[in-house]
Amino acid sequence: MPGNEISLEIEEKIWRKGYSNVAGIDEAGRGPLAGPVVAAAVIFKKGSFIKGVNDSKLLSPSKREKLFEEITQKAMAYGIGLVDNREIDRTNIVSATHKAMRKALGQIRERIDYILVDGNRFPDRIYPQTNIIGGDRKSFTIAAASILAKVYRDRLMKKYDKLFPEYGFGKHMGYGTKEHREAIKKYNPCPIHRKSFSGVKEYVEGIFRNNKSVGKYGEQIAVKYLFDKDFEIVETNYRKGSFGEIDIIAKKDEALYFVEVKTQTGNYFPSELKVDDYKMKQIARIAEEYIFEKEIEGVDVKFSVISVLLKEKSEKIKFYEEAFTL
Repeated sequence: MPGNEISLEIEEKIWRKGYSNVAGIDEAGRGPLAGPVVAAAVIFKKGSFIKGVNDSKLLSPSKREKLFEEITQKAMAYGIGLVDNREIDRTNIVSATHKAMRKALGQIRERIDYILVDGNRFPDRIYPQTNIIGGDRKSFTIAAASILAKVYRDRLMKKYDKLFPEYGFGKHMGYGTKEHREAIKKYNPCPIHRKSFSGVKEYVEGIFRNNKSVGKYGEQIAVKYLFDKDFEIVETNYRKGSFGEIDIIAKKDEALYFVEVKTQTGNYFPSELKVDDYKMKQIARIAEEYIFEKEIEGVDVKFSVISVLLKEKSEKIKFYEEAFTL
């Protein structure tokens, strides 16, 4: 594409000044209504170049995926830093982006002599640096970082799409498309939405509208909590006829977890953290039916409770991994 040819011209000027290990830095996800902001930093050996690398926004998803693998294989070192939506809401997107960049640089174990940063300004002065507006269309190293950040974030958003399918994250990656905004209006924000952003904050109160919406959000928080703890979410709201429903079925380390979620608003955790005898038997019966239906063998079965204390600007979670046994 004329005018958008990526080269090593900028890097070569830095190398000629005596700086060997030049790290390019870029981010993905400053503008979306949901999900984290992700930054990447990458260093190549002098003279290394990968044909096709360009600003990630100019590349197709399949091309980005291919280049991601090539970049990670050929780079001398790289790092990826993530700051989630909760911290974005607590601070602001600019501060969160800079923190993600610091995290990405912190993952690089090679010596860093100089950094090239896409954009106007990076406040840290630990390393000599140059900030380049539109750097992801001028510098090979920055462009490579832009691909790492974009692909990593898109992969994560596709995983979130499976957790919260009603929002369509796998299509728009959290950006404020018409489809996404309509989903927020219809279903209320979920735990990965940026509640301080316009287009989301107007609907936060809908979470607290009634017990049903509070309960749903509590279950979403529990799902994300388990996901963040490396559980595989197998089922949500699994219903078995007249036996009733189990909120979450999850798997980790050859154990199958049948999880009851208890959500409340207020200033204290529920005192009755263990389900009563009737509920225990109900959960056990559904679990038995599920295991039989799926022909599951050789797993450890655990009955868990996740307690969620929900407030408008915060939530607290307690996970009782083995809340009861039968």
